[in-house]
Amino acid sequence: MPDSAKLEVFVLGFDKTRHSSGLQKCLIELQDFERRIDPRMPPGAAIVEPYLAEMFKRCKECGGRILVAEVDGNVAGYATILPKVKSEQVEDGDMEYGLISDLVVLEAYRGFGLGRKLLAASEQYARTCNVKYLRIGVLAGNAAAENLYASVGFSPLYNELEKELSRS
Repeated sequence: MPDSAKLEVFVLGFDKTRHSSGLQKCLIELQDFERRIDPRMPPGAAIVEPYLAEMFKRCKECGGRILVAEVDGNVAGYATILPKVKSEQVEDGDMEYGLISDLVVLEAYRGFGLGRKLLAASEQYARTCNVKYLRIGVLAGNAAAENLYASVGFSPLYNELEKELSRS
């Protein structure tokens, strides 16, 4: 656990040489955490490479950025902001919005405000891209993330519900 009195935090743009292994570690930890909420999800190590490849592709397509929280030179978390996402829903028409598709803070660095800093930096980038509406998703059952997002002004837009159908 870092010493909060000596905490030196930077939010930087992603640098492949400096941040790749830290980004992988963050994604694996997030996926494994979410897997405890929904055991149907695959382990983080099984999806890290294809997930990151898709994330980089979406950044390129949507003018996105990966923002990295560095603490004392170590990757402590990251956020992916996609400012130009086109809705795929017919009923939305040509709606475009910004999306924070990823927000992860490693467990060892939670409680120091890094999630808020990553959210603020994501919002700032979205504003420079003239985003009017910014979205973020959260896995149901992740109360800490839901509370953080609500505390910075996000409110529910859609609630997708699921029902497990038992075999007859």
